[in-house]
Amino acid sequence: MFRQSIFKTIYIIFFLGVLAIASYYLYSNIAKADPIVGTNGDTKLLDFGGDIGARQIFVRISGKDGEMIVKRSFTSYCSQKLSGFENSVKIDSLVNLGGDEKLIEISGPVGVHAENRQYFFLDSNRCPKPLSFAKNGLVVYNIYSDEPSFKLIDYNSDGYLDIGAEYRNYDKNPLVDGVRDIYLSRPDKSSFVYSRSESFTWESECKECSGTIK
Repeated sequence: MFRQSIFKTIYIIFFLGVLAIASYYLYSNIAKADPIVGTNGDTKLLDFGGDIGARQIFVRISGKDGEMIVKRSFTSYCSQKLSGFENSVKIDSLVNLGGDEKLIEISGPVGVHAENRQYFFLDSNRCPKPLSFAKNGLVVYNIYSDEPSFKLIDYNSDGYLDIGAEYRNYDKNPLVDGVRDIYLSRPDKSSFVYSRSESFTWESECKECSGTIK
């Protein structure tokens, strides 16, 4: 009788131990739920199609540090630091760069009236990787406009979108005159390289034309 009581006690302790471990795993991987983005962040479910499918994307700012988080599976996440943002960030859309290439576009206000943007693709591990912008030997991972206005247009007719960032021309009349820096997408589709700048006047530009993103 005494031996049966000992076995029963051991069994109960073992069962409670297994239950505790299972509860901890449940809390660590499920109950903890998704990352909290707060009022200065954003989250969206974006459908990449193909083998990647739909993925939940999170962006958030903590102080001056920001990050993008991709939910790879029910319990697995992958993150990447953001660049150039200040107090808030949001997910704009999933941009079809061309072919099967899709980019995550995020943006946020900076300064008085400027806007910062970053573009990300998902690598083979479903982790976000920022596209770089190269100009005159300088490589950064964000682009901004003080108008703010950006154009996603295939400037060189290669079947892939390029980016035109527009700025006020303070050497002339900044309310009327602007300068557009054009960056062409590279063949590897992981970067944009500065091509040229062109002057224009706002009065002659159609900001509602297709390809213009505000």
